[in-house]
Amino acid sequence: MTGAELERRCCAFTGHRPGRYPFGEDITHPDAVRLRERLHREIIALYRQGVDCFYSGMAQGADQWAAEQVLSLRDECGLPLRLICALPCRGQDRGWPKRAREHYLGLLLRADEVIYLAERYTEGCMQQRNRYMVDRAETLLAVYDGGEDGGTAHTVRYAMRRRRRIISIHPDSLLVTRGDPQCRLELP
Repeated sequence: MTGAELERRCCAFTGHRPGRYPFGEDITHPDAVRLRERLHREIIALYRQGVDCFYSGMAQGADQWAAEQVLSLRDECGLPLRLICALPCRGQDRGWPKRAREHYLGLLLRADEVIYLAERYTEGCMQQRNRYMVDRAETLLAVYDGGEDGGTAHTVRYAMRRRRRIISIHPDSLLVTRGDPQCRLELP
């Protein structure tokens, strides 16, 4: 299979960390549940279009929620999906609360592949990780509020420059945009 064929079958995730959402880290909040359900539906739709490989950078928030959906669809529903965790560096979870670290490590154990892009944290390693994922995937699935700052915004802009297909879920309204994330249309 050529690199282009592999890219067509891959999707990368990006999204905000918990502090950017009104519900914060409360994953039981009804808005958090609805957001994860939307991710679930979008991943199923991508699978039906031939996407079976998903990249997650495994930051807290949307990255991990998307990874959880892939693992659920693979392990509980039997879909032949692959989860590749592309980590910016070893010890990404350093400084996280114990519960968050345990959850993260549990997800990594269930992943099909874990790639460390650096041995230690360096300035710019998060952006390197995001570019790595976008470069290997034809599609970017973003939980993105349209803001101009932060890693998610930078990743979306990079994917646009690379002419990737972008699917954007607005975290508050759950509106889905396919294409230019500045155009907000309600899509099923």
